[in-house]
Amino acid sequence: MGALRTPLVCKFLLISLILVGLSSISIANAKVYVVGGTKQWGFSSYSKWSTSRKFFAGDILVFKYPVGTHNTVRTTKFGYRSCKATKRESAKALWTGNDKFKLTKGNNYFICGITGHCSAGMKINVFAR
Repeated sequence: MGALRTPLVCKFLLISLILVGLSSISIANAKVYVVGGTKQWGFSSYSKWSTSRKFFAGDILVFKYPVGTHNTVRTTKFGYRSCKATKRESAKALWTGNDKFKLTKGNNYFICGITGHCSAGMKINVFAR
C-alpha cells in the first residue's frame, strides 16, 4: 500500500512545483509605472496617460509627489466619479509621496483624498488585463 502512495506523492509534489514556478513568471513580468510620468501625481488629467498604455494585473502604479501635499486612495467607480472615498477607503490612504499599488484585473480607481484635489483632476482609472 505504501509503495502505491509514493508515486502519487511525487506527482503531487512535481505538479505543485510547476504551478509555483508558473505563478512566479507573472510576478517577474510585472511592470512599474510612475503615474503621470515626469509630471508625477498632481493637478492634471490622467485619462490620456492611462489609456495610452497597456496594463496587466500585477503591474505596479507608483504615485510620486512631495510628501504632505497629496495622498493616494484606492476607491470604487462611485468614489472615482463622485470624488468621495468611503471612511474605510480613506483610512487606507497612503501619504508617502512614493505610494505603490498593485493592479488587479479590471478597472482600478484612485483619487487624491484631500478636499478639492480630486475634482481638480487628481484621479485616475486604470484598466488592467
